[in-house]
Amino acid sequence: MAVFVATRAEARPLWMALCSTSGARRLPGSVARTVLQDREVVLVTTGMGPEHAEAAARRLFDAVPDAVAISAGVSAGLGPLLRPGDLIVADQVSFHRRSANPVQIFSCDSRLKESAVNVILRSGYRYHSGPIVTVDQIVLTAKEKRHLAAESGALAVDMESAAIASAAAAKSVPFLAIRAILDPVEEDLRIAFDQFLDHWGEPRPPSLARYLLAHPPALIPLIRLGSRTRAACRRLGHLLRELATIPA
Repeated sequence: MAVFVATRAEARPLWMALCSTSGARRLPGSVARTVLQDREVVLVTTGMGPEHAEAAARRLFDAVPDAVAISAGVSAGLGPLLRPGDLIVADQVSFHRRSANPVQIFSCDSRLKESAVNVILRSGYRYHSGPIVTVDQIVLTAKEKRHLAAESGALAVDMESAAIASAAAAKSVPFLAIRAILDPVEEDLRIAFDQFLDHWGEPRPPSLARYLLAHPPALIPLIRLGSRTRAACRRLGHLLRELATIPA
């Protein structure tokens, strides 16, 4: 099972939860492997954005052509009923890029989706099933999210799932996206992440310091988002650990 996440901030808590019973606690790099009940699980940190995600997925599928692929991590909510921490199990993912027309749509594997929903139902986590849309720029404001929701009909937005689905489709690899909501549709972030994050989602300390000196009110939302990310990815890690132990 190949699990793809965009950033190290997502990978670290997910890996800790995924490996909580196997002893493999330390995340060794952008590609990490563990074995759960005789099934190999590979966690790939792709970097942010569709280009990085697709390149990482293609490399993995070339090396492991018999994998099943899961796009995991956090996303912004587009549906009005979604709350931070809610899980989205996608039935399809689509590209929504300014430079691409028409929109590309990829269906998720029905057996993977059924297995994931069954695990979630046993866990008692709040979840929703529906489409996820992938974009090539961070969607920050409530206005942007409402516009994208109306245009795409999606429940959530990320920057990687459709790119991973595209690579999976090229190799006939079963694919599913499971995302946790980080910020709901009405939450207006207005944080210029591109001014201080690298493509791994890691803050560049001098740039972050300069940004916070110029924008002190951003500190509290950043702390809140970090806490939500850790909690959401721990939840995803526990879910994926259970999913990995279901016979293929």
